[in-house]
Amino acid sequence: MNPPNTFEIDAEYTRALARDLDVASIFAAPSPTPLPDDATVAGFVDILSQALSNLTARSEQLHADTAHIARSGFALADAAEATDNAASQAFQGFQVS
Repeated sequence: MNPPNTFEIDAEYTRALARDLDVASIFAAPSPTPLPDDATVAGFVDILSQALSNLTARSEQLHADTAHIARSGFALADAAEATDNAASQAFQGFQVS
């Protein structure tokens, strides 16, 4: 168990989560479905088309945000390891009595 003021990062687990997020961030917009070209439903088709465009834009942003979080997870794991290694090197010559 860690003391209450210890900040601990499990780099392996953090990277595993980041990899999962990275895979989940891949986005391929669905192919547009042909909509009817009929004057009686033109208003509906226009609104539906706008809604689908909005949904695609929001999905693209969500996936971009997920990719950003994944990159941050990788960076966090790298920084934690680098900090731990630097501290280990800095204290290598010290002896505790």
